[in-house]
Amino acid sequence: MIKITSNAVVNIGLCLLYLFCFVGQASAIDNTSADTDVPNAMVHVLTPQELTWLAQHQPIKVGVDGYFPPYSFIDEHGHVVGMAVDTLNLIGKKLDITFVIDDEYHWQNILNNLDNKQIDVVLTMVHTPDRAERLLFTTPIICKSLVIITKKSKFSIHNRSDIAGKTVALVQGYHYAEKIIAEFPTVTPYYVASMREALEVVQAGQADAAISFLAAANYFQFKYSFSDLKVAAFYEKNNANESIAVRADLPVLASIMQKGLDSVTLIERKAINEAWGANITLPKDYKEFIELAVIASVLILLLIIWIVQTRRNNRALRLANKQTAEANTELSSIKDNLQELVLERTLQLSNSENRYRGIVESLQDEYIFYQHDTKGYINYVSPSVTHILGHTVTGFGAFYDKFLSNSPKNVLIADYVQRIMNGEHLAPFEMDIIDTKGNMHIFEVLERPMYDDEGNCIGCEGVAHDITAKKEQQDKLHQLSHYDELTGLVNRYFFKILLDDEIEICHLNQQPLALLFLDLTRFKVINDSFGHSAGDYILTQSALRIVNHLADSYTVSRFAGDKFCISLPNKSAAEANIIAVELVEAFQPHFEFLEQTIILGCRVGISLFPNDGLNADALISHADSALYEAKKVPACVAFCNKEMASYNKKRLMLEQELRKALSLTVDDKPQLFMVYQALIDLPDFQLAGFESLVRWEHPEIGVISPAEFIPIAEDTGLIFELSHWVLNTVCKQLVIWDQQGYDFKRVSINFSALDLMNIKFAEELLELVELLGAKPSWLKLEITETALMAIPEQSIAILTQLKNADIQVAIDDFGTGYSSLAYLKSLPATTLKIDQSFIRNLIDSSEDQAVVKAVISMAHSLGKQVTAEGVEQQEQLDYLVAHGCDVAQGYFFSRPISAHEVCRRYFDQVNDSKTD
Repeated sequence: MIKITSNAVVNIGLCLLYLFCFVGQASAIDNTSADTDVPNAMVHVLTPQELTWLAQHQPIKVGVDGYFPPYSFIDEHGHVVGMAVDTLNLIGKKLDITFVIDDEYHWQNILNNLDNKQIDVVLTMVHTPDRAERLLFTTPIICKSLVIITKKSKFSIHNRSDIAGKTVALVQGYHYAEKIIAEFPTVTPYYVASMREALEVVQAGQADAAISFLAAANYFQFKYSFSDLKVAAFYEKNNANESIAVRADLPVLASIMQKGLDSVTLIERKAINEAWGANITLPKDYKEFIELAVIASVLILLLIIWIVQTRRNNRALRLANKQTAEANTELSSIKDNLQELVLERTLQLSNSENRYRGIVESLQDEYIFYQHDTKGYINYVSPSVTHILGHTVTGFGAFYDKFLSNSPKNVLIADYVQRIMNGEHLAPFEMDIIDTKGNMHIFEVLERPMYDDEGNCIGCEGVAHDITAKKEQQDKLHQLSHYDELTGLVNRYFFKILLDDEIEICHLNQQPLALLFLDLTRFKVINDSFGHSAGDYILTQSALRIVNHLADSYTVSRFAGDKFCISLPNKSAAEANIIAVELVEAFQPHFEFLEQTIILGCRVGISLFPNDGLNADALISHADSALYEAKKVPACVAFCNKEMASYNKKRLMLEQELRKALSLTVDDKPQLFMVYQALIDLPDFQLAGFESLVRWEHPEIGVISPAEFIPIAEDTGLIFELSHWVLNTVCKQLVIWDQQGYDFKRVSINFSALDLMNIKFAEELLELVELLGAKPSWLKLEITETALMAIPEQSIAILTQLKNADIQVAIDDFGTGYSSLAYLKSLPATTLKIDQSFIRNLIDSSEDQAVVKAVISMAHSLGKQVTAEGVEQQEQLDYLVAHGCDVAQGYFFSRPISAHEVCRRYFDQVNDSKTD
């Protein structure tokens, strides 16, 4: 039976009273902090002595850690901001104190300035015993709690004990890392350099969880869009609070800072926390409430028991005496059998040790167990060493440093071992060991000291885990997630991270930064013509050309497809322009692929920090916009400006709308349509045929000029679809006219230079014409002089194939290019079309007259006809007739008109005259 005295009753009553008071007090505190704005009761008025001291010593110099977000850090404008800084400003406002923040933001330098009395106060510092010997501390200015961060899809971690057996990302060197390993030995630590990197490895699935400070974790989640992460639970609440540290020789200032901190109300603290994202909704932890309820239940139960026991006190005493006598008898019996019990326990311990040794020696694939003395001599190693490293157990007896490689990480091992033998609890460390075949193995080692019976350290015992395969897998995952698999360059994701870091450094150092956005011209044509293997080869060779032509070590990324990004820290606009021009020149030599000569080029758009943007996304967007302008300048290099960005935005919109227009089905209202302009024979003014021209009328934008959307189609590769649509539409119309008995002569169709880069262009064109029921003799192909000269040999071969199939060829805009006479005489063209720029001022310009006469004379000497474009005046027509021009075309005869209008104006009149 349980015996309860009067003292126990008093103690129980006091516990119950304390419990109920505590609950009531907690409720009151909660209600006050949530619903009122009463100033803190600790607010004091500054004494005359303190006011006098302030008047003599202002401003107060404050050291602030600039790399401690969101408590204190340097923003993108170079200002020191954060929760602690807001609190400091509030104190200054309340007490009329002028604070000056020192321009040194690195922690070690801040401490040095404090020791040298160059600053008076450090805004945030953990209060530790050794620091308290030389500094004065206030109550905490910020309260930090450790939390457990997991993926949102991770449902296996609900409280701190669930991290046991998991892989946890920890920041190397933080004071809490060792504490976590000591508390949870089964945790596999994944050490990183920063809290941001800890969140990245959890996001990437390389760790199950990360331990981070609550507000810092929320800040990084918001800034870097870690949308797949959540705060799973608290690890420790208020475990590393930060106080204001004051020089020990300034006790008056310490008192003033404490009074200022006391003057900040709960409502004001809450507002600062909410402004920086520190008030975060967490999973409710009912553990404390449950424990409180259990304690209350136990106390109430004890009170009931006491009431019952007081009535039976005498009988309980007698029963207790009886039980005491029985216990004495049993104790005597246990004493008699103690020796036998000790022998039995000794045998059990021996059996347990044998089982443990059997388990140890059976782990042959990854783990080696060992012991060494204080000098490093290995006196025990498990048999698994033979399976992993090839050494025999007996042959391994030597000093451990004999088996270490020359890796830099092995230099630190002797210091680790000495610290462990001195009693320091170290986290696992790595070492590199070479096996008997010369292969390198990476081990993760956990050592603990061994002691003799007198408590003296006699060496260490440890377990070495072979993590070579794991390291290789981690390296491979890092390579795949951060680098382009084809070229080996930095990928888009990693480049943006590196660029943001470089921008931050340039901002702190007040340096410029240039970003080059480079893409390859005609790459899609090559990819479509020669296949993806050729495209991959071109991309790898292009990456090599870019890297090899950069004099310094810059960050180069394959950003997407045939686009590359290059960041140039501390480079001005002029320097960036020189580098860009050199890159363009580097792509002038041709490429060779399977005995094929491939001509490629590039263009470069440039954006500058800080003029064009303050972050990676802004700079990349503006450099991408500059690419469109780069094709218009001879150097193929252009800088970004606001007008260009607006223009490129419109180009992007037109590109998207053109894609939609080309993909419309038969049932949709068409936006693209064909018009036809008559060609007139000279001098008898008979119909010689038509030139077909594509037009685009958007339902919202209206009519869009071909001069605007044709270049966009060529830049984006849509020209192939557009050429196919034009040929298809024209051939169908010609079939209808033929069935109606109309004599339309020949109809010209314009094709792009990019079409001629397809070696199978002639075959595909003739195949489509036949499929549509049209005839090659109905068609004439028009190609510009400039397009022919891009790849003259291939162009001549394609045009010859078309001519042999009875499709005539006309060279459009003749006189504007630089064609060689050697190529001109071998071109299978039947017609040269004089560009309208020479016809416009024909009557008043002797130069234009000379060009026209020369073209007509040369064409006739080569057996080719001449067509004059842009004829609008009678005088122009008379001059052309007088000098033997064969065909004329222009508004003087007719504007481009629809197929229906062509029938009404040219065919129906002819049929009517025949009938008459």
